[in-house]
Amino acid sequence: MARKRVSLKISAMTGTAKPVRFSKVLPINKQAKELFVVENFARIQKVGSANLTDIALSPDDSHGKADVLAKANGKQVAIQVTELKIAHRAAAVDRSRKMTSALLDATLKHVKLDYRVMVDIRSNMDYTNQSPKLVGKCLDALGVVIADGIHNSVFSPHVTEYFEKKRTDLRANPLKLPEKLQDTVTRVELMRIPEDHNTMCQGRDNLFINFNFDTVVGSDTLDEELVNGILEKKAKSVADTLLVWACDKDFWGQEEKIHEIFVKHSDHTQFENIYLYFFIDAEGMFQVNQKVFVVREKA
Repeated sequence: MARKRVSLKISAMTGTAKPVRFSKVLPINKQAKELFVVENFARIQKVGSANLTDIALSPDDSHGKADVLAKANGKQVAIQVTELKIAHRAAAVDRSRKMTSALLDATLKHVKLDYRVMVDIRSNMDYTNQSPKLVGKCLDALGVVIADGIHNSVFSPHVTEYFEKKRTDLRANPLKLPEKLQDTVTRVELMRIPEDHNTMCQGRDNLFINFNFDTVVGSDTLDEELVNGILEKKAKSVADTLLVWACDKDFWGQEEKIHEIFVKHSDHTQFENIYLYFFIDAEGMFQVNQKVFVVREKA
């Protein structure tokens, strides 16, 4: 049975810590990014027992040619650089952001808050890597449900009281959903955010909304598809070295598994060398979280 894993969604969490923001280390420009990846890879990994030197962008990276050129023991190394990523993540996050903004508009027309509330919304599309169809009249109706729920709710004065067995009335408040919403929305819960807590959910005017359909679900099957997709895409490359890099949090803790899949599927590739390079795209964390795995290497 293929294993599934659900990526941690920080935006849905509340806690006493203030939201922390890290400066990214990756350049935005594609070629600058490729050069950055190879230069930093070379600081911690040799190629064929030799250090990479004279690292520079290739003057021509068309038709499967190298993105970056370097030298190892004076011999040229032609490197194709590619990112391992779950492509639909960015699109899911963007749809969630737009839907959240529209729902905030639809709700705040009916309610004004002098305390903070988080709305947690479950749908039949959660953990399927698909998005619910929640637009127009359905979105407006959900806004009314949330506003009415806020008006009629009694909230806990402090989050710790959620766990007191005698105070069951202070737990998260699930709302009754009209029939026309039940085909799409499966559960809506309201939770008051205590004064000493914070949320990273999108919101304004004390109302914060958390959808769950944008939580990307990884699995062994998806990993296999991603690896095969890269190897197939690079099948006609004339470079001798393939450097695959990843900074997607969905792969945290999965590096060895990804390495095994690459080894499994790379026997018939034309590359002399294949490396996997994992890191976290954040200052400070980048320096101490780099990992390299050798898939294959010319003796």
